[in-house]
Amino acid sequence: MVVGGIGAAVDSLLFDNLSYVFGVLFVAACVLAAVRVHVDDLIGVVIMPPLAYAVITVVVGFLNPAAGDGSAGLRNRAIDIGSEMILHAPALLTAVVLVTLIAAVRGRRAQVARRERQRSLAQSAAARRRRPQ
Repeated sequence: MVVGGIGAAVDSLLFDNLSYVFGVLFVAACVLAAVRVHVDDLIGVVIMPPLAYAVITVVVGFLNPAAGDGSAGLRNRAIDIGSEMILHAPALLTAVVLVTLIAAVRGRRAQVARRERQRSLAQSAAARRRRPQ
């Protein structure tokens, strides 16, 4: 959220809407989170990019007066926010696909490692029982 928010702030100042800085920083932050999070929290990391994207887009839509056509009204503001969400959906899609792939690979590796540990413990326990005392 913080890195994506920084990218959104930079884009709002430079381009008056969300652009490349937001997209790159948002995707990078999502990938970094997927790589660094604890294995037990991988499901949460997969769920977070769409939520963070929606929050950042709505906040930028309300705080950036240059994002719309300048007309007042909640309806026009909602249309402007919806347009921003749709126009920058490739950043969200990229983040979701990368995070899902990373989470799947990390989750599978953790599952294999857990099975190997259990197998090793079972073999060592069986060896101790067979050993004459």
